[in-house]
Amino acid sequence: MSEPTIVALASPVGTGGVAVVRVSGCRALEVSRRVFQGPGFSKAQAKPESHRAVYGILHSPPGLISNENKEVTTIDQVLALPMLAPHSYTGEDTVEFFCHGGTVVAREVVEACIEAGAAPAGAGEFTRRAFLNGKLSLDQAEAVADLIHAESRLSARAAVRQVLGGLKNQLVEIERPLLDLLSRIEGSLEFADDDEIAIPETEILKSLRAADRKISSLLQIGSAGRLLRDGIHIVLAGAPNVGKSSLLNALADEDRAIVDKQPGTTRDVVSVRLHHEENVFVFHDTAGLRQEAGPVERKGIARTQKMLLEADLILHLEEAKSLSKRQEQPLPISLAASVENGSGEFTTIVIRVGTKSDLVATPDLDESVVLTSSLSGQGISDLWRAIDEAVAGFQLKEAAAQGVVLNQRHLHKLGLCSNELTQLSAEIQKTSPGPEVIGTLLSSITAHLGEVSGRVFSEQLLEAVFSRFCVGK
Repeated sequence: MSEPTIVALASPVGTGGVAVVRVSGCRALEVSRRVFQGPGFSKAQAKPESHRAVYGILHSPPGLISNENKEVTTIDQVLALPMLAPHSYTGEDTVEFFCHGGTVVAREVVEACIEAGAAPAGAGEFTRRAFLNGKLSLDQAEAVADLIHAESRLSARAAVRQVLGGLKNQLVEIERPLLDLLSRIEGSLEFADDDEIAIPETEILKSLRAADRKISSLLQIGSAGRLLRDGIHIVLAGAPNVGKSSLLNALADEDRAIVDKQPGTTRDVVSVRLHHEENVFVFHDTAGLRQEAGPVERKGIARTQKMLLEADLILHLEEAKSLSKRQEQPLPISLAASVENGSGEFTTIVIRVGTKSDLVATPDLDESVVLTSSLSGQGISDLWRAIDEAVAGFQLKEAAAQGVVLNQRHLHKLGLCSNELTQLSAEIQKTSPGPEVIGTLLSSITAHLGEVSGRVFSEQLLEAVFSRFCVGK
């Protein structure tokens, strides 16, 4: 049984110059003919010319057999763009109507198509069909959502390169040799007595290690996907009245946080998203850290401690006058790697910042300290430069260039692959298991890889992936 023909608004809801309504499915032309009058869409013609837009009138559909005398209402003058299967986004017959923007007209076009026999599309249903019809791999489909939600030029560039096959191509390079090896092992089991069919262990180990190296290379830039997608989280930490809120306002170039001489003014985390260069940064102004805090302030300090553990980058603020006396205050928390080795994450970086530098003579400090004055603006550009240098180590540009925007699902499956490849290699060297055991373990590894690309999938997996999408994409 074929999938129902679906329709949805494919452009944002609201006032604008043009709105786009997309119809896709085996009955897309039939539905369109019932609501659109234009060249190539008459019932006398078999099919309109694909990928050629035509002008016409879009109207409510005429009555069905039970109500042939229904009045037909003109809705709008539109352009209709037919895209015939398989040369469309979904791989199905598709017609897109370009009507005047605005909520009323676009809604009426959608309602007319539904009355003509189409069903309302669900979230991400067009892209889901593109995946099921082989137009996109699953990682490419996920990158479509990343592209839609991109907040920076770099994240958009990374997502579009993944849509074009950046990660897909690398997965093929990993999968293909392993699938070929698995096929040969399974073939050797049918001819177990033929020594010429048996595959030498040295050849198997070579293939396993090559795949593990490539997966490790992907995992090394794994954290970049989260940073490109969610932004780089930076926590401002230090004692009360050290100038955290003032520095946040200086970085944002506007008043975002309350500033007061009274210690403990900031008791909750104040978060601000800022665009700088090609990246998105999320700065968190936190409660001042001190021992003599009251009950309410201690709750804010507990949240600061939690934010420090989750930070990608920490700005540790100290007053320049204290630094000039060589009285550096250590961070009240031990900073270690975010997660265990091999997860694609990194060790949190701490940048020391000297504040209120306009109140003291230039102190003799370590070059790693960035001196700033939120009042005069001194050192703010130096601080941004230090942040940019730290972010360069996160390999965001490398990930964008390769078109690799890994998410938590990708990282989990690739991590399982890497672990199992290592275990299988060790087992072969240690016990020389037979082809049955090697084939079973190799099948598990290729299945994990297949779930990243979508070669192996379940309905539950697709529901989880496409729940991120909006209706109309």
